[in-house]
Amino acid sequence: MMTAQPRSAAPLDDLTARLPNLAITTDDLSLYGTDVYYGAEHLPAALVRPWDETDVVKLVQAARELGFSLNMRGGGLSYSAGYLAKNDHSLLVDLSAMTEIIELNLTDRFVTVQPGVTWSALRDALRPHGMTTPFWGTFSGLHATIGGSVSQGAKFYGSASRGGSAESVLGLRVVTGRAEILTTGSASATGRASPFFRNYGPDLTGMFLGDCGAFGIKTAITLQLIPTAKEEAYASFSFDDPAAQMGAMAQIGAELLASECSGIDPFTARTRMASQGFLSDLKTIGQVVTEANSLTHGLRDAALIGLSGRRFANKIGYLMNTIVEGQDRHEANRKIKRVRQIAKDAGGRAVPASVPRVMRKIPFPPMNSLLTPSGKRMAWLHTVVPNSRGGEAFTRTEAVFTRMKDELKQHGIAHGYLLSTHGPTAVGVETLIRWPDAPLPLHLHFMSDAEQAALKRRDDNPAARAVLKRLSNEILADWKDLGGVHVQIGQKYPYFETRQPEVQTLLRQLKALHDPDGIMSPGNLFELRDDH
Repeated sequence: MMTAQPRSAAPLDDLTARLPNLAITTDDLSLYGTDVYYGAEHLPAALVRPWDETDVVKLVQAARELGFSLNMRGGGLSYSAGYLAKNDHSLLVDLSAMTEIIELNLTDRFVTVQPGVTWSALRDALRPHGMTTPFWGTFSGLHATIGGSVSQGAKFYGSASRGGSAESVLGLRVVTGRAEILTTGSASATGRASPFFRNYGPDLTGMFLGDCGAFGIKTAITLQLIPTAKEEAYASFSFDDPAAQMGAMAQIGAELLASECSGIDPFTARTRMASQGFLSDLKTIGQVVTEANSLTHGLRDAALIGLSGRRFANKIGYLMNTIVEGQDRHEANRKIKRVRQIAKDAGGRAVPASVPRVMRKIPFPPMNSLLTPSGKRMAWLHTVVPNSRGGEAFTRTEAVFTRMKDELKQHGIAHGYLLSTHGPTAVGVETLIRWPDAPLPLHLHFMSDAEQAALKRRDDNPAARAVLKRLSNEILADWKDLGGVHVQIGQKYPYFETRQPEVQTLLRQLKALHDPDGIMSPGNLFELRDDH
């Protein structure tokens, strides 16, 4: 792990004098020198918290003139070094204070938000209107912001049939590295413009989605709205053959049957169920009853969760969890019947659907479990591949772990999987790697004092991280051979160097056009960390 070095505060005097109304602080910078996996070589010179688009424009102007670079941060729960400082003159732009829902248009079916709005807050705001966005967040949605998600790329809730974060975006407002405001989509018209339509002419919105902040700072995001489902159905299946499970998940996605379809390995399934505990089960049951559309449905769901609970956890293989939606019970039942047939044909065995029920009732759990119960660190590595290559992606990934098993065991490194469905074309393989290592400040930030006091503290373990680096590089090489893609590119996943020469030229031209001084998220998209 690199040791972050603070920077002299003297140049900040000019910044503070120029931007007297902006919140600028140098407190607790060690927290902002880490993400979920990486520690930065340099601490940011300061944390800057704009309140609106005008603040952002003034900040970019000042940064250009004073020689600062800018790294943007939302909820801070990424793991690809996307917001970590690469130099000693970087300002961390914390967008979490920009939390306004600018416009909610139920007639034209869109909502425009500032970048600091979280997925949880948006879901709460839309619920009384019976509306949702097609993609509606990640597990970390209590803290994960919409601005961060569309900048990094995100997937999960809604992704099995409606795509990731980018597919829900209709338009953006972006402050570029020139301190210019660009509006994309139909809202960029003169006259009575409205952000109701994305693709009028070239898709300029797409240029800024997944850019990891390299082309500018998003100050407003417009998302499409659709009616929330009136009915839901749940199913879980145990598979002995994870490659066959990947085939079933691909078919479920291809037929657009599910809102969410995901899988976990046996150890992760057992750990998740065992960690809930009796009191947690009671809290879940109470929340299910409270949040259900009707008391009858709430009691039904609570009884199913309570009765099945964790009893089946030790009897399952790879677990596939599916949630389907319908505008009536008939549609939901039709879809779940087809899901059951696909799973059965692929060798799946039906088990109680406790996990997806809890997942839907509590979609955004607290982020106090970034470490394992025994205090081990966790790291994630993912790819998304075509449906036809899902089984091969899993098999080749597992083969890397098998080749390195003795060395991994020596360093206490274990692994599991999170498998996922991505609309009609793709499936995802994500490794969940656990190893003994010292916690980073971000891990502790989301834990209570009592949880921190009870935590088993591990020693710093650079030897294990060196093994993880080689492991990751081997897995990434196999995924590249399969044509795999990634979200949360940051400086972890190989993007620029894997593009065709003509595309590389275009990317350089776009960077020079939007960010001629190279101050926006230096390195993102274009470089990899040495310890990736």
